[in-house]
Amino acid sequence: MSWESYIHNIQQFFKGIVENKSLGGTNRHHSVEDIIVTFIPRSLEIIVAAFIISIFAGIWKGIFDYRNANKKMNFLGNGLTFLIQAIPDFFLIILIQLLVIKFLPFIPLFSIGEWYSFLVPTFIVAIFPTMYIARITSTAIANEQGLQYIAVARAKGFTEKIVLYKHILRNCYVTILSHCSSVTIYIISNLLMVEYLMAYPGAAYRLFQAMDFSNVLSAGRRSAYEGELIIGLAMCFMLIVLISQIISEIAANRLDPRRKEQL
Repeated sequence: MSWESYIHNIQQFFKGIVENKSLGGTNRHHSVEDIIVTFIPRSLEIIVAAFIISIFAGIWKGIFDYRNANKKMNFLGNGLTFLIQAIPDFFLIILIQLLVIKFLPFIPLFSIGEWYSFLVPTFIVAIFPTMYIARITSTAIANEQGLQYIAVARAKGFTEKIVLYKHILRNCYVTILSHCSSVTIYIISNLLMVEYLMAYPGAAYRLFQAMDFSNVLSAGRRSAYEGELIIGLAMCFMLIVLISQIISEIAANRLDPRRKEQL
């Protein structure tokens, strides 16, 4: 590690951006911008769809876990949520692939190039974030129990379903949505394994290809390390996380009456 070389590399990188109006080129004779425009939309389809599924399915699963916490169905509630979270994601992805190939051969796992190519990767990527939101939702609902507004609602004769959906859940939305950026990070962290194992040509897999640590000429093979591309794709993923955080804040401001009063 040489600080002089490190500083020089940074200076050259920004100098190239100013002079060439580009982040740089790649080993495949394409500009970084061309790669971003080609690969980011493919991964963005999975990220957006998995995010929506995770939030809505996670809230539903959290409600189910809470309502069946002390019932025989709890093994499908908190038990299943805990079990899925305890399984390593790599093993779960491989297991799902094997089950689909064995019992559901009509589902196209490696349908690259079709409009529905992102659907199966999306559902696989959404599994762990869904369980994460389910735990958050179940805990948030449980924490509301015993508060005065719930006793007042029940005293007015409202059914348990109305109390849960109209009163308790409304106050839990802010807590749930505050984890939007965590859900996005969860999705992006699982994206590489899914894209790699399913041969899906997305940005995460292209980023993995760019991170080649062989920096010497070996057996006629040049280094595949693409520093500029790594920076460009990483910035795109960070921007996606930032956007999810902004969405979380906007939603919380609209749903939380206390924040509305402050605004």
